[in-house]
Amino acid sequence: MMNELLVILLIVLFGIVSLEAGFSTAVLEIVAGMIGGNLLDVSSFRWMDFIANYGLLGLMFLAGLEIDKDELRKHFRRSSILALAAYFIPFILVFSSSFLLISDLRKSALIAIALSTTSLALLYPILRERGLLNLEIGHVILSAAMLIDVLSMISLTLVFAAIDYLSIIFLLMLVAFMWHAPRLGRWLFARYRENLSEIELKFLLLVLLALLFFAERVMISEAVLAFMMGFLFSEILEEHGLIVEKLKGIIFAFFSPIFFFKAGSYLKFSSLSLESLIYIAILLPIALLAKYYSAKIVFRKLFGVGEALSRFVGLSFNLRLTFGIVAALFGLELGVISLEIYTAIITVIISSAIISSLVGRMSGS
Repeated sequence: MMNELLVILLIVLFGIVSLEAGFSTAVLEIVAGMIGGNLLDVSSFRWMDFIANYGLLGLMFLAGLEIDKDELRKHFRRSSILALAAYFIPFILVFSSSFLLISDLRKSALIAIALSTTSLALLYPILRERGLLNLEIGHVILSAAMLIDVLSMISLTLVFAAIDYLSIIFLLMLVAFMWHAPRLGRWLFARYRENLSEIELKFLLLVLLALLFFAERVMISEAVLAFMMGFLFSEILEEHGLIVEKLKGIIFAFFSPIFFFKAGSYLKFSSLSLESLIYIAILLPIALLAKYYSAKIVFRKLFGVGEALSRFVGLSFNLRLTFGIVAALFGLELGVISLEIYTAIITVIISSAIISSLVGRMSGS
């Protein structure tokens, strides 16, 4: 019980530090997870896995709500070009470097997938804190990051996953669920508007739980599913702002801090070997610089913006987390990569997020 209390204390403490220092709360919650994960046995906290998964779903659902359909149509071509460049340029460079190191196609492909993604879950709260979600540019960045997540998911599925008839059945069920859930929600929200039992909020939480069920069975990232569901609900919830504010309160106050803490806890200092350090020393600068310059240069050419904003985008797209960790865990469990490579991937993912945030803070981006 004492260890659980220490987890909550670390999250609250680093949340206060982030407010005082003007630093991203999400990034400092990851740092809190790094400290807690190495001092405490958080792997024994089964409750944390569920809450962390729910936090990811909630963040992605809220991110989907922020997307304006008209803005998406208006900028879809440019967002797609940005996403393709910011995913495939780092992918090619990381894959080539990894193959030179380990001479194995599958291992190199998995490392490249894990280190070429951009975390929509980490990017969304940072855009929210900076007040960019109300601007056109915020929608562009979110849309591009979502497309990068989709590209990562497709890459992992094509290279490693075996799709069977059961997966296809669940996929059809998922499509039916995502089609009908918003329509049922519209009816519920109209009939039970502002009721004391919070039936609308319960319904949304149940929808997120159902997505977790489907994600495990159809090999589609729960982050992508939750984002798409949020997008489908966005028009409906425009008329129910109070429900959205209540959901944001629950997600940002309770679920998402546990998610970021859990993400940080994956980095175990005891697993850092000489082999891991060599991988980190080579892959970290390649992944950081490839993502930074590909996103920055392409964004500036597409939108004709200044240095400060293009630098912010380059740094923001270096925020790897969710799908990178999922890919690394997937590879470790299948025996595709060793513990040393897994540790190197996790270290690069978390280090790149922290370094990008620090550089952005110091440069005023």
